[in-house]
Amino acid sequence: MVISQLINSYSGFFPDKKEMYLFLEEIFKKDISYFYAHQDQIVEDDKAKLLLEYAKRRIKKEPVAYILGKAYFYGNEFIIDRNVLIPRPDTEVLVEQAISESANFEKPNILDLACGSGCIGISIAKKLKESTVVLSDVSQDCINITSINIRHNNVENNTKVVKSNLFSDIQEKFDIIVSNPPYIPYHEYISLDKQVADYEPELALLAGEEGTEFYEIISKEAKNYLNKDGWVMFEVGYNQSKRVEDILKKQGYSDITINADIQGIHRVVRAKF
Repeated sequence: MVISQLINSYSGFFPDKKEMYLFLEEIFKKDISYFYAHQDQIVEDDKAKLLLEYAKRRIKKEPVAYILGKAYFYGNEFIIDRNVLIPRPDTEVLVEQAISESANFEKPNILDLACGSGCIGISIAKKLKESTVVLSDVSQDCINITSINIRHNNVENNTKVVKSNLFSDIQEKFDIIVSNPPYIPYHEYISLDKQVADYEPELALLAGEEGTEFYEIISKEAKNYLNKDGWVMFEVGYNQSKRVEDILKKQGYSDITINADIQGIHRVVRAKF
């Protein structure tokens, strides 16, 4: 079998042809132009079998990122598996807000609380070489993936990893605390797309009946872990910004602002204490 035959034979498995070429690029370690220029090249059996395996997994709605074992976020590559959420472009606004506010601190100390894959904190650490970023999560699987991604992105010099149930094992204070906690209420969780509900970790998604329980806990406790004029910054669900704003007000925070993501959805709520 040659490349042109492989593509013709397997294209029916992939309604979105871009996905097929993503898999081909990973299997052959070549970019897309290679497949147009070498259509008569013979394909080894193991490569054809691997594409078939990927196709079968994709038919079952397994996300492309989990099949490839990696995802891109804020221009950086992250290793992922099914123990962590797939990084999403919507979350990049949280990184941007943290980087912007860090300009007000000489050597900012930053906490990424409930870090998952580490994509938020690592992206900040990579951009802000003078910062120190602590990444924490309750899940040992997440801690393991974060540690891999720290090495993968060469930010060992200004990052630390702590296994902690929210603030239970956090020992210091910070200029900025960022968090993308679980925020999907149960009534929305049960109707999620199969690509999310069947594959992404429930622990990182589900947040009780209202979806705001982690914002309430973190807002209450974060005050004890912020330096003077420190900021707490949350990613929130598409309809949660007003409720999270009210939670922060109730806890005595000030300078509350809401920022939209690339789709214009209110995605980040931040406040000073």
